[in-house]
Amino acid sequence: MLKIPTYIIGGLLILTGLAGYLFQDLGLSLKLTGPIADDAEFTLSDGNDSVSVDLGFPSSKSAGEYAFWMVHRLNQNHAKDRSQANYAVEQGSTAYETQSFWHASSKGDTQEALAVHAETGELGNLAETDANRSKVRLVYKNFTGNTSPVTLTSTNWTNIESKTELKPGDSLQFSKSWTAFIPGIIGIILIALVQGAEMKPNAKKHIMHVAVLIGLVGFIMLAFRMLPAAISEMNWLKGETYGIIHASSLKATTMLTSAGLLLVFVILCVVSFITARKEMAAQAKAEAEKKKNVLNKVKAKNEDAELDQSDKGDDKDDKKKEDDKKSDKDVKDPKSKNSDDKKDSSTDSDKKEIKEKDSDKKEESKESKKEDGSSKTSDAPNPEAKKETAKTEKDSSVPKKAEKSPEEKKPSETSKVPIDIEEKKSEEPVEGASSSKDSTSSSDSNSKDQDDSKEEKEASPKPEAKDNKAAKSEPMGDSEKSDKE
Repeated sequence: MLKIPTYIIGGLLILTGLAGYLFQDLGLSLKLTGPIADDAEFTLSDGNDSVSVDLGFPSSKSAGEYAFWMVHRLNQNHAKDRSQANYAVEQGSTAYETQSFWHASSKGDTQEALAVHAETGELGNLAETDANRSKVRLVYKNFTGNTSPVTLTSTNWTNIESKTELKPGDSLQFSKSWTAFIPGIIGIILIALVQGAEMKPNAKKHIMHVAVLIGLVGFIMLAFRMLPAAISEMNWLKGETYGIIHASSLKATTMLTSAGLLLVFVILCVVSFITARKEMAAQAKAEAEKKKNVLNKVKAKNEDAELDQSDKGDDKDDKKKEDDKKSDKDVKDPKSKNSDDKKDSSTDSDKKEIKEKDSDKKEESKESKKEDGSSKTSDAPNPEAKKETAKTEKDSSVPKKAEKSPEEKKPSETSKVPIDIEEKKSEEPVEGASSSKDSTSSSDSNSKDQDDSKEEKEASPKPEAKDNKAAKSEPMGDSEKSDKE
């Protein structure tokens, strides 16, 4: 954000410094460290014209007093007249000729004393004004286009400070002051700092703070110290006391321009810093919001996962409960099935017993009929006897094969056997009655028939064994079916 504005401002500062340096008048600064020698004579020369410097009437040994009189006398007796004459020529007067001239100024307390004297005419206490050190600035106004060197010569350089040792008769040459290019130097520094900040982003913040500090210090120095002094000096030279109309205003102009550019630079930097802070705050907020959103999403996902896990756990619990219920039902079902099977087996066994009883009754009735027929047909008793003996043998042989150990018998079988026995016992008298009847009816039958009736009576309990075998075999089948199921 500050790169292009800094380049622009820095460039303008460089141009201002160049203008101040190139268009300034030639000058020479004398630094007095004490009173000037009484026999010292100072002469200004531009190669075509020369002017003697009037030292005035100092009454003390103060360097400031000597500087005061040198500046005052040169401006009043030399610069004022030539400047006004040149102004008249410019206005079209032919009574005067255009000439070059010199004017002088000072700094600090000496300059203040000169300003007070120009306004009020009072000298004040010159003995204490810059007693040990004072400065005189000599300026050459070239109106004739002179190209020769401008010099200052003295017969005695006592208490005149110089970089080189001065001897009587030596000269000091006028030149341009590099201080006029200070605004350009500031502009170069600012551009260099901005470029460095671009090259090193990590140190950009610190570098730009340095640039702002330089701009701020430069603005303060120009705006609050140098610019007021330059403006007051210009006004003082052009004032009524001296009336140097052609006193240059370039110095004040360059300082004012430089101060304005630096002020703009400082303001832009401050605005940039504020916006950068706001952006950083906005970014921090955005990042915080993003983090919050991420955390909220994570929390939501965790909550959803927990809910899913809880739902799965509930489903598992429900499934477990259902499985437990099913297992209980399965456990109960075999029991109920076994009980049902037992009930079915018992009912089936009862039905079979009833059928067997009916079949036994039918057989007995048939046998009784046969016996009756045998009584009638006594000629063929042997086959019936053979059949009865065969039946008895078969009945006796079947239970023997079907008999089982009491341990193998089931409780249902054991419980059913006595019931069948009781029922069959109840049937035995009937059989006995039938047999007695047969015996009475077959009184004429042979002893074989009696033996057969006895054998039938003896074999009558054997059908009970057959019934027991059927009862045993049938529950066994039911139990086997229940086991298979």
